[in-house]
Formats: sequence, structure tokens, C-alpha cells
Amino acid sequence: MASFTIPELISRLSAEDLPVLATTAAELAKQAARGESASPSDIAEIILHDPFFTLNVLRVIGARKRSRLSSEITTIEHAVMMFGAKPFFARFAQPKVLEAHFQTNPHALLPLRRLLSQAHHAACQARDWAILRQDLESEEVYIAASINDLAEQCLCLLAPDMAVKLTEAMRRDPVGTSQAQQVLLGFDLRTLSDAIAQAFNLPELLRHLTNPSNVDQPRVQNVQLATSVARHTEFGWYGKALEADITAVAALLHLPVDEVVGHIHRTAALAARAWRWYLAPPAARWLPLLPEAMPAAISSVPFGSSQEVMAWAMRALQEEAGLTRAVFALRSPDGQNLRGKFAFSAQEQSTFSHFEIDLHQPHLFMHLLKKPQSVWFNAQNSAYLQPFIPRELTHIIGEGEFFASSVFLNAMPLGLLYGDRCAQSLDEESYQAFKNIGAKVTQALLTLRSKQT
Repeated sequence: MASFTIPELISRLSAEDLPVLATTAAELAKQAARGESASPSDIAEIILHDPFFTLNVLRVIGARKRSRLSSEITTIEHAVMMFGAKPFFARFAQPKVLEAHFQTNPHALLPLRRLLSQAHHAACQARDWAILRQDLESEEVYIAASINDLAEQCLCLLAPDMAVKLTEAMRRDPVGTSQAQQVLLGFDLRTLSDAIAQAFNLPELLRHLTNPSNVDQPRVQNVQLATSVARHTEFGWYGKALEADITAVAALLHLPVDEVVGHIHRTAALAARAWRWYLAPPAARWLPLLPEAMPAAISSVPFGSSQEVMAWAMRALQEEAGLTRAVFALRSPDGQNLRGKFAFSAQEQSTFSHFEIDLHQPHLFMHLLKKPQSVWFNAQNSAYLQPFIPRELTHIIGEGEFFASSVFLNAMPLGLLYGDRCAQSLDEESYQAFKNIGAKVTQALLTLRSKQT
């Protein structure tokens, strides 16, 4: 059972403004330097990248008294206009930053980064469809999609460990989502979301758009489908659940499925351009990996594919093992090298796209491929193991601690799983999680192979 209640969570959330991403704060500071010449649309564009900043603005503007004849403010640009540039900067120009909030536990920020990136993707999809539907207030739909998972976002902020457990439970049993929430939290996320919306005095329209019970209405359906597409594409682009989403979007837009797929792919690519904002791998990273283009050793199938397995592994290495960089390197058919195929990195400029290991000369990673085994390179064994690490790899990964594990299928080496926290130290709990994830990857790929044969 959870050690906190909804009133306790609301009390913590309401005590002060929610912290925002460092990039959001930095970009807003640039606008603040412009003073009165900063336009409301430019300011709004920055805030809309960040669900927490969006909530902060909506909460403050919602607390203002308004006349009976005035309407609710449901867009950020309108809110900025109501403030005026100078008063707005005076109120919001120095926000608390998420990175500082998680300073003592930085790996706990990774699931929240992923969730905020996913919200941005959903919001972009929702806005594109709203425009196609000739919705005159597409920003309202964008905001609704951005904060549609506000309960989970806030849970990641206040109780990251519990949020990770809940995500894993829901992933194992999507049908039993509500039951998992009740067991782990003592309440469901829908109830928490409603409580947050009420405490923050969010506009009634946004509460309506984020309520799935209103899904029979086109604008609400737009928001819910965008959220669903963003969730499902985190695991790849070829699952049955995503196919059902796309079919429903085509019906909503009254467009052919192929045309809708083109819109969704294009919007995902555009959303991915903001990846530095969140430092989380965007869903669009899987787009080039078409089923027929996958290596034969791990060829994809329409559902429960190897692509989905590795997408899950990359997420699990962030959320469960707390790693900031990871890669799965595939052994070439001729056994001459290991080359990175699936990777993520929280660094803005990552060299992991060049992750490649020559297997001609004996070294640590070649030894790992002799049998299923793992290694934790750390201060205690570095003097012994460092000479066995290829120089070309040291240029990529640095000289810090790392985990590495061989992946075997039917007694044959398939590849290598690698992960680290850049220059930060690792721990035993993370190592056990890393090995457990590697074992799950092996089992999942074996199951896929048995289905194919």
C-alpha cells in the first residue's frame, strides 16, 4: 500500500510552483532579457514545451477573479497577454528547476524526462489533428494532451520510485491497470488527476478535454488518441494497439489510413527535434527500423516484435537500473564486430551512434561473448580489467564505471548489452537490475524466435 494519500500529495503540489526543466528556464530567461519586446506567442511557445510550467501558469491565472461576463483563459498565449510581459517575467522568470529538485537522486529524473517527452509528442499529434479538423482553438487541444497524464507526471515528481513500480505493473498487465493503481497507491490515477485539476483551479474546458468518459466527443477523442499514440510508439511502430489507434484517428479525421500514417510519422519526427529539451529518447528514433530492414538475427514480427523488446529494454535500463546511457550492440553475421543497433543517451552530444567494437583482437568484450555472463567495471577491478578494454571504445565510453552483458540465443552469441551513468558511479542494486533486464531480453527474443519457427 502507498505511504501517502491524495490530500497529502495535493498539499505538497500546492505548496509552491512546480519545478520546470532546465531548458525551459534557460529559454524563458532569454525572452526575459528582451523585456517588453518579447511577444506573447514567443513566450507561450517556450512554456508549452513544459507541462509543469503550463500548469503553473494556468494555476496562477485561474486563481484571479474574473467578472461574470469574462470567459475562462484556456491558452497560454492568452494568459501571457492578460499578465503583460513585464509582470509575467516578474512572476515566472526565475522558476525552480527539475534538475536541482533531483540533485541528490539524478537517475530518478529519467522516467519523468521520458514522460514529459511523451507528453510533448502527444500534444504535437493532437494539435496536428485539430488543425486538420479545422479546430479554431488547436492550442486548447495541445494543452489538454500535454497535461492529460498530469497525475502520473506529478507522481513521478513526488514519488519516483512508486511511479516506476506502477509503470512496470501496468506494462505487465495493461488490462488490470486500475487494479494495479489501487494496490500500489491506494487510489487510481484518474481520481488523483481530478483532485489536482480542482486544486489547481484548471479551466473547466481542459478538465472536460482530459476526461476519458467524454471520449464520444471529437475533441476529447482527439486528446485521448494522441496520448495513446504517444504511449504505444514508445515501444515501436508495428504493434496491434498502435494499428487500432491509427484506424481510430483515420475515422476521426475522415482520411485514408495511409494518409493518416504519413501525418503521424511526420509529426513524430517534428516532435523529436525537441529531444534536447527533455534529454529523453523520442519515439521517432524507431521510425527508420522497418521490419524488413531489421537484422536477420533479430527479425521483427508484426506484434511482440524484437523492436518492441529492445524499446522496452532501453526504457527499463533508464527506469529500473537508473542508467543514463545504454546500447545493444549486435554481433555481425561473420563474427568480426559488434555494432550498436539500439541506444539511448541523456547527453546532448552522444558518441553512442559510433558504438562499434572490433572482434579480431582478444579483449574484455570478446571474452564476454564466449558464454552468457556479465561484468561490472568499477574501481575495485579497473586496474586488472582496463588493459582488456579496446582503446577505440574508451574514446566513446570514457573511463568511468559500466555494466556489460552478453546476450545469447540457443547457445549462440547475439550481441552485447552495455550501460553506464557517464562519469557517475554505479551500485549493486542497479547491477542486479541490469542483469535482470538482460535475462528478460534473452527470454523475450527466444520466445519470438520460437513463434517464427
